[in-house]
Amino acid sequence: MPKPGRAGFLALCLAGLLANAVTLGPSLKFTAIGVTDYMDLYAGGKLAFSTDLYVPARVLETEARTEGWSSPTRLFMRLPCFALLFWPLAQLPYQTSSVIWEVLCLAGIAAFIAIWPRTQRRYAALAGCWSLPLWMTVAEGQDIGFLLLWIALAIHLNRRRHPVLAGLVASLCLAKFQLFLLIPVWICARRQWAFAKGLLAGCATLTAISFATNGWTWPTRYLALLREPANNPYHEVMPNAQSMLEALPHAGALALITAIALAIIVWLTGSAGIRCSRLSLANLSLAAALTASLLIAPHDYMADCALLIPAALLLLPRRGRAITAQHALPLYLLTPIPWVLLMLGNGATTRFALCAFSVSLLWQSRRNVHPGLSACRAQPLAA
Repeated sequence: MPKPGRAGFLALCLAGLLANAVTLGPSLKFTAIGVTDYMDLYAGGKLAFSTDLYVPARVLETEARTEGWSSPTRLFMRLPCFALLFWPLAQLPYQTSSVIWEVLCLAGIAAFIAIWPRTQRRYAALAGCWSLPLWMTVAEGQDIGFLLLWIALAIHLNRRRHPVLAGLVASLCLAKFQLFLLIPVWICARRQWAFAKGLLAGCATLTAISFATNGWTWPTRYLALLREPANNPYHEVMPNAQSMLEALPHAGALALITAIALAIIVWLTGSAGIRCSRLSLANLSLAAALTASLLIAPHDYMADCALLIPAALLLLPRRGRAITAQHALPLYLLTPIPWVLLMLGNGATTRFALCAFSVSLLWQSRRNVHPGLSACRAQPLAA
C-alpha cells in the first residue's frame, strides 16, 4: 500500500471519525448526560466492599440514588476484584466521575495505538478511527478500550521476551472473560506455556482478591446474576453464533457443534507450523482465537467486536507492502458497514462474515506452512 502523506493520513482518520459520529448521531446525547453502561460500573464501585454487589434490587437502588436513574439491563457483571478499580471513581459525584471515565477510555484507546508495533501504527490509528464498535464503546462508556490496551501490552512484552509478564497483563482481560473463551485452546496449540504461567498467576491473584473483598459465597451469587434474563437482552443484535442459530430447530445442539468446530479451527490454526518460527503463522493463530471467541461468547454485542481490531491488524502487512485479496475480510470488518447492518436487523451477513473470517484464517495457515522447514522453537505470541 502506498504510504500516504501526513495530510492524506489525517484526512483518512478524520473521515472515519466523521462517519462514525454521523452513524452514532443522536445517541451521543445520552453519552453527554452519563446514561451509559458506566452506570453499572459506578454502582459496582459504590458496592465494592458489599455482599450486595450481585443483588439486582440493591444495584438498581444505588443507581437511582447516586446517578438519578437506573436500568434492569445495567447491572454490575464483573468479578468483585474489578469493582475495586471503580471504587475511587465512585467516591466522586456521578456526572464528574462519568466525564473522567470517558477521558480514561479515550486515553486507553490512544495508549493501545501507541503501544502497537511501530511498523503497523498507522494501520492501528486508521482502524481506531474507522471502527464503529470501538466508538460505540466510548459512546456506551464501556471498558473495551482497556482490553485492547492489555492485548497490545501483552504482545509488546512477549516481543521483548517477557512471556510470563505478558500473561500477567493479559489476565486483566478477565474483566470480560466470556470474550476470550478460546484463548486456552490457542495456548495449548501454540505451546505458550510461559505465557500460560503468567496468565494463571494473574487470574489466581484476581480471584483471591475477589474472595477477600466479597466473601466465600460470591461465586454462587454471581452465577445467579448471570442467569437473570434481563442481563441478556436484544439477542437479535448479538454477533455470536448462538443468535444466528436460535431460530432453527435444535438450536442448542447446533450452537454446541458450532462452538466445537470453531475450537477445532483455533487448534488447527495454532498447531499449523508449530515447528517453524514464521511470525505470520503465530499472528494467524492469535487472530483466529480472538475472532472465534467472539462467535462463541454467550453474551456479546457490537461494541465487544472492537476486539477484532487487533485480530485484523495482526494480518495486515507492514507499512509499504501490498494489500492483497486475503486482506479483504479483515478490512471489511474494520469498516462501519457490517455493524450498521447488524444494528438494522440484518445481522446474518455480519455473523457470516465473522465465520468466513475464522475459516479463512485456517485456510491461510495451512497454505503458508512449509513442510520442509526444520524443527525450531515456536513463535512466542504475535507481532
